[in-house]
Parts: sequence; C-alpha cells; structure tokens
Amino acid sequence: MGDEKTMKAGAPAETASENGGVDNSPVTGKEYVGYAAGMAGYQMQNSIMNQYLLIFCTNVLGITALAAGTMTFACKFIDAVTDLFFGTLGDRTHTRWGSYKPWYVVCAIPACVAFMFLFTKPGFISPGTVAALIWAYFIYLVFGSIFTTVQQTAYGAFTTVVTAKNSERNKLVVFRSIGMNVSQLGSALLAMPLILFFGHGDSTSASGFSGMAIIVGLISIACYMLCGLSVKERVPLNKGKKVPLKDSIKVFKGNRMMVGIIFFNVFQMMSTALWASLMTYYYIYYKHNPNLISSVQLVGTIFGIGASTFVLPRLMRRMEKKKVYLLSAITYIIGYGFVYFLGDMDWALYVFMICFSIGQTFAMTSYYSMIPDAVDYGEWQSGVSAPGFVNTVITFIQKATTGFGTFITSAILTAIGFQQALGMDQLESTRQGIRLAFSLAPLAAIILSLLGFLFMRMKPEEMEKIRAELKVRRASAKG
Repeated sequence: MGDEKTMKAGAPAETASENGGVDNSPVTGKEYVGYAAGMAGYQMQNSIMNQYLLIFCTNVLGITALAAGTMTFACKFIDAVTDLFFGTLGDRTHTRWGSYKPWYVVCAIPACVAFMFLFTKPGFISPGTVAALIWAYFIYLVFGSIFTTVQQTAYGAFTTVVTAKNSERNKLVVFRSIGMNVSQLGSALLAMPLILFFGHGDSTSASGFSGMAIIVGLISIACYMLCGLSVKERVPLNKGKKVPLKDSIKVFKGNRMMVGIIFFNVFQMMSTALWASLMTYYYIYYKHNPNLISSVQLVGTIFGIGASTFVLPRLMRRMEKKKVYLLSAITYIIGYGFVYFLGDMDWALYVFMICFSIGQTFAMTSYYSMIPDAVDYGEWQSGVSAPGFVNTVITFIQKATTGFGTFITSAILTAIGFQQALGMDQLESTRQGIRLAFSLAPLAAIILSLLGFLFMRMKPEEMEKIRAELKVRRASAKG
C-alpha cells in the first residue's frame, strides 16, 4: 500500500522522532499470532454465551425465556454508562508498555473467572426464584460491564496503535478473523460435548454447563495472556497527553465513515445474536438432534478457517473493504436460503453453516479493518486520536444489539407458544415458528445492514492521502 511505498529501497528507516513518535519497526509474526489468540479466547466465550446463556437461564436457573431475554437486554444498556468510563481508560493512560496493553493484561483473568460464574448455579439458589434472577443479573453485569468492557476495548484499539501502516493493520485484522474462526472450531468441538460429558449425557444439566465454562475459561486465560504479552504499541496517542471525554467525542463529528461502520455493526451483530440464540432451540426442539450442532459447526468452521487463511488475504489486497462486506452479505443470503427451503435435510444445514462461516469471516474482517480508517479520519478532522473511545462505542453497540437480539428471541419464543415444561413435545405450530424464526429473522438483519453503504463513500486513495497528512502532522507536532 501507499504507506510502505514512501520508503525507497536502501533509504534509512525513519526514527520515531522523525515519524511523529511512531515506532516504524515491522509487526512480528509473534504479534500476529498473539493477536489472533486474543480474538480466539474472547470469541469462544462470546459464541458460547450467545448460543447457550438463554437456554442455561431457562433450563437450569428456571427463569422464563422472556425474563432471561429482558435481563440480557437491560444489562447491555447498563453497559452504556460503564463503557464510557472503563472503556476509555486507555485513552487517558500513558505508560512505557503503552496505553491499552496494561489494562488488557490486568483484566484477563478476572474476565475469564466471571465467565465461569456466568454458567454456574450456586447451591444456595433455587431454580425459578427471584434469587436466581438476581444472581444472573449480577454475574452478567460483572462479566460484561466491567472486565470484558475494559479488555475488549483495549483489544479493539490494538489495531490502531500497534502499527500506523495500512497493510499491517489489514494483516492484523485477517489474523483476527483467523482467531475468530479458530474460536468457532473450539466452541464446536468443546461446548456441547463438554456439557454432555460433565452432565452425564444431559444437555441441560447444571454440572454440564459449569464444567464446560471452567474448561473454556482456562483456555481463554492462556489465549489472553499470549495476546497481551506479545503485542507492542508503536503509535503514541495525542503526543502523550490525556484526552478529556468531551474532546474524544469530536472524532464522531461529521465522520460519515463511522456512521456506515455503525450500520454494518448494528445489524450484522443483531443477525449473529439471533442466529446464535435461536440455533440451540432449532436443533433441540425442531430437529430433535442437539448432537448435530457440533458436527455442523465443525464443518462450517473448517471452511471458515480456509477462507480466512487462503481467500481473505487476497480479497483484502484486491478489493475495497466495503465490497468485501457486500460479498459477505450475499454469502449469508445464500446460506439462509438453504435453511428456509431445505432445512429438513441435514446436508442443507452443513451447506448453510459453510456459507455462514465464510460470510461471517468476510463481514467481521471488512468492518473491523474499516475502524482504524474511521479513527484516522476522525483525527484528521478534529486533531484528536481516540481509538479507545471509538472502540468503546463499537463495543457498546455490539453489546446492546446482541442483547436486543436475545430479547427478540425470547419474545419470539413466547409469541409462538414455547413452553419449557413440554420438553421435546412442543406444539407443531411452535416447532414451525422456531424454523421460520431461525431462517428469516437473522436474514432480515443482514439485509438491513446494507444501509451502511449509503455512508461509505471514501475511496482508498483518499484514505492514503489522509494517512500521509497525519504522518506529517504527527512529525511536526513531535518536533
């Protein structure tokens, strides 16, 4: 890309002071692997939470589907307050290790311990009581509103501060995508098999869920520490000065790129939340085959890993990022078509999951690669660099939309007459309602995400000019 071409062969490398304080050393292979591991640890927890938390609440804690869905929705909006405080800590922190790395490492273990408790029913709590609901609220808030907020805001900011080079940022996001697909492989191989193992064959056993959460939490700790200890922050923020929140908000003013990214983010995450929360009910109560979950996800994830490893790097070099997102939407639509028309056939669900995994790979990579561009554009307009605040907003939107998606799922289940007491003997109208919701609700959200294209008019060559101007500004300010 243009930022590497500015250095001629044989010319001496720029020093940090000449480059506006930016360390121009290349991102190492260890950092790319560590960055992928960080996403693998988080996304494995996130996928399992999206797929199994609602059914854990209804089947183990004895909370009604609507109450559980309302809980996730309410807690996500409480995050609005905590995100603004905890999520911008990095923007106000300056240490020799960087602005975000210290917070990421410190919160790694507490975040994973909170995840373990998220799928635990203490012995002193009786299912179906107010105490069970209070426990679910409390643990959900500790997990999502404090530790995960801090950690994932820091992780999102790494893309901006680890390097100023567009090609390296794109490569980081590709490795992020690889980590995401590896996490899907992990959840496919571990989640339901571990639940069945620790639950002695019962897919809704309390011991099954808690045993699974402990194993996944320990794996995530290892992933988080590998990421936090390997990455290096090369791009200093705002000349080492703390940025007040009121100044951070300036990066959004007139930033059409950010609006487009938010549209992509809101509806794509909504679609994923609807798919994840409805999937378990679809396989258990419509297909009557919970074991199919692991095998379908396993096949889809293998194709997703292949796409992120061999196809995605070439697409990111040859296509505009927004076109990669459009390709993802088309892939999703094809997949959900198979579910809607041929979902009674098991082979069609494998085709769907292949399309879903590839579509998710393209979608997540394309819009996460746009975020550093939007941060740079905001700095170019306002003179303020606030990747922590930007990723806080993105994280909050993700939490709010996934929470809303889970709430919609609970409302759908209530509307179609789902009754936990009936077990596998749900009414036929309820079974058909689950089938239609699983195939059509996530698809509608994907189609709505395409509204983001109305705001994504920045051309790649224009972004190259903005990055070049920022480089000059930073050097001048440092001097």
